[in-house]
Amino acid sequence: MNKFLRANFLKDEEVEGIVEKDLVHNYWNLFKIQRTVSYATITRNFIMRPDLLSLAQYGTMKYWWILLKVNDIDDIWYDFHIGDVIMVPDVQDIEDWLLAVTAQKRRES
Repeated sequence: MNKFLRANFLKDEEVEGIVEKDLVHNYWNLFKIQRTVSYATITRNFIMRPDLLSLAQYGTMKYWWILLKVNDIDDIWYDFHIGDVIMVPDVQDIEDWLLAVTAQKRRES
């Protein structure tokens, strides 16, 4: 099993009596951009398909959720428009963060 799967970074959060999954709510503060970022323009091919954007930028679909989080995109249907320019962090910054989260979760156990 891949230790960087999105599901490993979801946290159960109770909202009005309903348990929801919250994206790394307690760990996002560990994310640090230390390397040069690049930028990508949203084209028709990426509308409602951040997985394809991740594939184009990183060669893998697994970081789509991080691209959304870094750019404060909550809703791909309403916050993801053709022509928008988004920040694309270096893949090493993402992997450093994922390792930091894993280490933090281990310390909390």
